[in-house]
Amino acid sequence: MEPVSTIEENSFDPTPRLKSSPIPIKFISFNNGDENCICCGEKYIQSLLSYKQKYCKKCLSSYINDTTDYNLYLDVLVDLECSDHEINKTKVPQSIQECCGDLKILLFKQILDDYLTPDSKYDKVYKSEKYCKLCGKSLLHREKYITKEFIFCSDCYLTSTERVESSLVKKQISICYVPWWYTVYKCDACYSTLIFTSDCQKYCSNCYIFYVGCRYCLTTNIIFGPTCQTQCKKCKRISFISCLDDSLLNNIILFDNLFKFENIVNNFDKYFMHLDILDALF
Repeated sequence: MEPVSTIEENSFDPTPRLKSSPIPIKFISFNNGDENCICCGEKYIQSLLSYKQKYCKKCLSSYINDTTDYNLYLDVLVDLECSDHEINKTKVPQSIQECCGDLKILLFKQILDDYLTPDSKYDKVYKSEKYCKLCGKSLLHREKYITKEFIFCSDCYLTSTERVESSLVKKQISICYVPWWYTVYKCDACYSTLIFTSDCQKYCSNCYIFYVGCRYCLTTNIIFGPTCQTQCKKCKRISFISCLDDSLLNNIILFDNLFKFENIVNNFDKYFMHLDILDALF
């Protein structure tokens, strides 16, 4: 897979103020329809401020125990309610490793999903988001958005695109690199159910749109067409994709909205909502 036109190969980091995890992040699924943990089988519990964000408390606890440093790997809002912390205060620790075993997850900002609103905790957290927690940039003018959704800082959550030559279909295909873990199980273009080929790969058999996630960075490559491999822009790990039958590849009509997407993304100012990205892509 050969880059055709892109930003400099080594210059782009979709989440520049977060580190790549030294071990895979296994306590969340790539399918928000899953009810049980893909690793240990325990039932997922729901993040307090999200309709569909789910995580395995047992595997999260193991992850915290196994990462002994205090680097910032996750952008997460945590409600600390134990004897070691203030009960009446929502706190955002420097890293999730600083938390105790009784932590409750309010929200994983790197997991794209719909957010809850009718909650006093939500209002408290929403009001605290006047400044980006990662870089400190002011987000005071976000009132242009009518709904009270959490927004992404355009300096800390970066999106890029490129066109590559696919050896499978002998033509260029588009790839969008998004800075979040994309847990949908329906195709964004045609709404058919996606086919999951692993715990971090899925695709639409109608549109040939592939979603490949990196469990070390919680980023996703959205690939508009078949290819054999793709690379995480943050940690540079390569993921190999199962090749499709040659007879099917001959009849593919590639979905490509990249030009419209690039125009919209280039106009982002200080912040954006995830729907800004999705509406541009699909």
